[in-house]
Parts: sequence; C-alpha cells; structure tokens
Amino acid sequence: MNIIILANDDIPYSGILAYPTLKKFANEISGIFIQDRILNPNTTTLGLFNKVKKKSGLQFAIFYAREIINYKIAVSIRRIFHMNRHVDDCYLETNSNLGEMFGIPVFKIKGSINDEIWLKKINDMKPDLIICVRYAEILKNSLLTMPNIGVINFHPALLPKYKGMAPIFQALLHNENEVGFSLHYIDEEIDTGEIIKRHRIKTEKNESVSHIAIRAHVAAGYELLSVIHDLKIGNKRVEDGINDNGNYFSWPEKKDVKKFIRSQKKYIEFRDFLSLLFYNPKKI
Repeated sequence: MNIIILANDDIPYSGILAYPTLKKFANEISGIFIQDRILNPNTTTLGLFNKVKKKSGLQFAIFYAREIINYKIAVSIRRIFHMNRHVDDCYLETNSNLGEMFGIPVFKIKGSINDEIWLKKINDMKPDLIICVRYAEILKNSLLTMPNIGVINFHPALLPKYKGMAPIFQALLHNENEVGFSLHYIDEEIDTGEIIKRHRIKTEKNESVSHIAIRAHVAAGYELLSVIHDLKIGNKRVEDGINDNGNYFSWPEKKDVKKFIRSQKKYIEFRDFLSLLFYNPKKI
C-alpha cells in the first residue's frame, strides 16, 4: 500500500497520533506533507490567538495557547535531554522529525495543499491512501479523489456529535459523561464523511480537556494501525446505522466559556504538561 501523510507540526499531540503509523508502516509511506502554519497559510499563530480571543474571549484564547506551548516545550525538553525512547513508544516529537528519523521524505508546504504544485506532486506519487494527522486546512475534491481508498481523518469526538471546533470542550460543556474520537473518511463537508471507527473514552472526575485530548490521541494512534491493516487486506469497514445528524460548533461563544469556568470544569492543568514531559502512552 502506498500511503501519504498530511500533518501539522503546530497542533498539539499530532506527533502522538502519528508515531505508531510512522513506526510500523514507514516503508509504505511515500511522504509526509507538513502544513504551512497552524490553521491555513494565511493565519499566523498571533492571528489565530486574536481570532479566538475575539470570538471566545481572552480566557479561552489563553487556554488554547497554553496547550500549544505546553506541547512544544515538552517536545523540545525531551529532545534536548534525550528522553525519547522507542521502547514502549515513549517518543514525543514533531511529525517532521519523526519522518526524518524513520527515513520518510518530508515536504514542508509553502502556501496551500490545494495549490497546483502540491496537487501535482501528490498525484505523481499515486497514493492508495492519504491520512490526515491534525491537518487543519479544508481539502478540495481534486485532492480527496486522488487516493484509491480515500482520505482518512481523526476527529476527537464521537461523530456525528460535536463536529467542528473544540469538540472535547463542547462535550464537557454539555455534561457528557463519555467522550471519544472518530476515524472517518473525508468528504467535501466538515466532519461528515463515512465513519470507520468510533472509540469511547470514559472521563475521570474533574479531568481536563487537555488530558482527555492526550488520551484520545494515544488511543487513536493505535486504532489507526488496525484500520490500515484492515484496508491492506481489502476490508474497507465503516459503521452503519448512524441516523443522527449530530451537531456542529465553531469556536465557543464567550458565554459558554464563562459557563464552563463557573461549573468548575478544567481546560488545562499542570499535570497535563507533566504527562507530556514524562510521556509514556501506557501510563496516560
């Protein structure tokens, strides 16, 4: 199978999600394409912070920024002090560095993945499967139709519920006792493609959004191995009988952030940083 990875080095926990696949299927991955900037090529990190602050308020923007900074600092410290090890998959790195480490060609995109130069390059590679690892840009149909099997995405919610932005935050805001993630095919809408697999996660008491997100990325990284194995033997499984249209959320409203804080729910804690700094997927 010929696999291409679309990844983002700036979005938290993306390396956690990618690591098992890069480790196991390195010889079948033709390239990793790294997104230009965090959301799209026209959005700087500061621009995104201001956008989130305007819509969701300063407190939520700080929550989101802390999550990004925690991840980047933990990755850097573990690299500097040689804390990473392949035993038990205790490895926390950027997708770019993981690709180089496993001998996979890495292409750092300038502009949009939908630009003709990148579409041609991917098409020339003749992929069977494209996997999005926290790739934030919306993909056009010309890219979605290239691989024989399709384009797979990870979404940290039990689709079709909580499509869109900040799904774990929204799930906790709506007092869900059970959250999770979905692996699904991408179509031309947002988070609406056929669902391959949903995995439920029981939340701990007072567990933060950030900690749930880390656990979801760990579990999804290993679940993705099973999905790829099934596809390699011709089993293109999807979940049937889902009649719920679900719901969609953009960035939270300020009133929802205030409600979240008043209810003493937590977005991020210091222990989340420690979980990354001393990263061990078996202990999260």
